[in-house]
Amino acid sequence: MSKKGGSNHYIRMRADKRLGVVGRKSVMWLLAPNPGKHKKSESISAGVLMRDVLCRVQNLHEAKKIMNSGNFLVDGKKVKEPKYSIGLMDIITEVAEKKSYRMSLDGPKLVPKEVKSESAEKKYLKATGKATVTGGKTQITFHDGRTYLGDKNIHTGDTCVFAIPSFKLAGHLKFAPGARCLVTQGKHIGEIAKLDKVIARPGSHESEAQLSGDSGEFVTLVKYLFVVDEKF
Repeated sequence: MSKKGGSNHYIRMRADKRLGVVGRKSVMWLLAPNPGKHKKSESISAGVLMRDVLCRVQNLHEAKKIMNSGNFLVDGKKVKEPKYSIGLMDIITEVAEKKSYRMSLDGPKLVPKEVKSESAEKKYLKATGKATVTGGKTQITFHDGRTYLGDKNIHTGDTCVFAIPSFKLAGHLKFAPGARCLVTQGKHIGEIAKLDKVIARPGSHESEAQLSGDSGEFVTLVKYLFVVDEKF
């Protein structure tokens, strides 16, 4: 019988360069992240993060040992699966090392950036969908697949700041002129700039945004923007 489902591994040399894994020629295969939270092209498995990015272990067996001991947290919760999908804005905590990281962008690369303990208690989530569900309640869908029954003032494109691991709403950043935005795709990926205005395009053309940052003024697609605050 043929094997069904996605592969558990993929060739290291073909890994998206945005994932920032080291030693691309040293080992042929990378452990693929489980599907679900983040797109495969925009995520990295927990085991590969520990071995090839944080360089805490020599192999996946050692990574699993640390995970099983409860010393590896994602968004404040223990993770014991080396294939667990990790992506943009996830909060990583190494309990024994007393270090925390936010998955962010360094240019086009998805990288863990060390943060202080108070910053590790908050997670930024971009609202990517909004619907009315049973009982007339408003359900918000976020970029990592989470959903939240929130108020009607949260709109698609806004960012919600949640306390972790409780995931109680701690802040709301509106997508509006003057907002501070991280560019997550396109030519200016990794840049943080101020939103000047949204440019609506006729027909099926996607809306664009004009921003100003360290590289000057530029235009990119609205869907590439992730609102952040000065604490980011």
